[in-house]
Amino acid sequence: MSKIILLFTGILLTINSFVAQNAGILRKNYFSSYYDPTLNATIDVFDSSTIRLGSVEPLTGVVSPIGNQVYNMAINLNGATNDYYQNRYYIGSGFNLLTFDMGSGDLINNVPISGPLPSSSFQNFRFNPSDSIIYGMVPNNFYSTYFDSLSMTYIDVLDSTQIRFGSIDPVSGQYTIIGNQSFQNLYTLAGNSIDPYQMVYYYSAVDSLIGIDLYNGTIYTEVPIQMQPYGLFENIAYSCVDTCIYGLSRQNFTSMVYDSLFMDFVEVIDSTTFRLSKINPNTGVVSFVSPCNIQAGGNLTGGAYIDPNTMTYYFNNGNYIVGVSLNSGLITSSVLKSYPTGEIALDMMRSNLNCYGASKVRTNPSMGIPDTSSTQVTLSPNPTQDHISIKSSGKVKSIYLLDMLGHQIMSSSNETLDLSSQPAGMYLVHILVENGALVHKSVVKN
Repeated sequence: MSKIILLFTGILLTINSFVAQNAGILRKNYFSSYYDPTLNATIDVFDSSTIRLGSVEPLTGVVSPIGNQVYNMAINLNGATNDYYQNRYYIGSGFNLLTFDMGSGDLINNVPISGPLPSSSFQNFRFNPSDSIIYGMVPNNFYSTYFDSLSMTYIDVLDSTQIRFGSIDPVSGQYTIIGNQSFQNLYTLAGNSIDPYQMVYYYSAVDSLIGIDLYNGTIYTEVPIQMQPYGLFENIAYSCVDTCIYGLSRQNFTSMVYDSLFMDFVEVIDSTTFRLSKINPNTGVVSFVSPCNIQAGGNLTGGAYIDPNTMTYYFNNGNYIVGVSLNSGLITSSVLKSYPTGEIALDMMRSNLNCYGASKVRTNPSMGIPDTSSTQVTLSPNPTQDHISIKSSGKVKSIYLLDMLGHQIMSSSNETLDLSSQPAGMYLVHILVENGALVHKSVVKN
């Protein structure tokens, strides 16, 4: 019991400095003008570009720099994440890992990526709020050497790629391989996410959803993504409020047209629909949340996140920040991004709104501790006007009610909570069961 009290005390201490933020990398291009006598006109030629840390207000679209520092360097668009508790934003740059302070916008660390493999690359990485570790993929390339008679020299040609799973220390840039398993040689920028309760890292491998056990690096689940033909599930975001994996379903519709050049019929995309959807990680079944086409697709490097306070899925589709209700699946906001300081793009948007203060429920199987993740807990009625009752397959020891930012409002040793004095809204309920499980649920007070 004392451990649980200490856990929530720690959450309350860190929450005081918590500032909701949707951060990303701002890019600005610079051009030089010169006179072209052939065209008899002055033209602009790309000269250089800079980056800086920025944030976006999803309801206005205003993109603002964080701090005054600007950096002349390139970034990778294959991985970025933020540390909720240290207020850090991480992104790759070539074979280096960059660390930005999300308060000042300063680049406070720039270290080369290294590890036990020849690879100096760490991609598709995510911060896990339940253990404060950054996990990701290490692509290890293998090459063959052959003699090129045209250049009269030996050259290396990519032969195959082995994908490994690991974690990285952002201070040193050293990555550690977790387990011995290799994964599919293809993963997409369609997104990845971590279930901090079950300690599973999920990623899209085009037609499959793969879950990796964070404890040992083995496959936790691997299922085909079940959609209609020509369908894709993209822009993945995990929601700690209802423990669902959301994303955008893109459905392409095709027509056969005759190509006179090839003297044959070819298939071309006729139209595309987009819907907010969620996927069952155990079956791969994708179910629509949106009742109809929302006519807005995501940008794979733009980013997507869940706002648990409003139950909204926000995504960056390039020009707009679009919000879609997790309940109705309908667009609640769509605003054109604006850059008052002259930037042209916001990439790799990440938010610290979702999963703040999450704690793991599934224990490490190698520790010999019984897996308590099968504990069944229900709340009723939900939504409620006043009281809720908790029913569990194991004996309930303690119940904690928290607001959406993790502030503890009340606790109880009984299997009921009285919400009659609380304002309407959504709340988190943490239930400590006698077998050691800490189960997370959400409840709506009308």
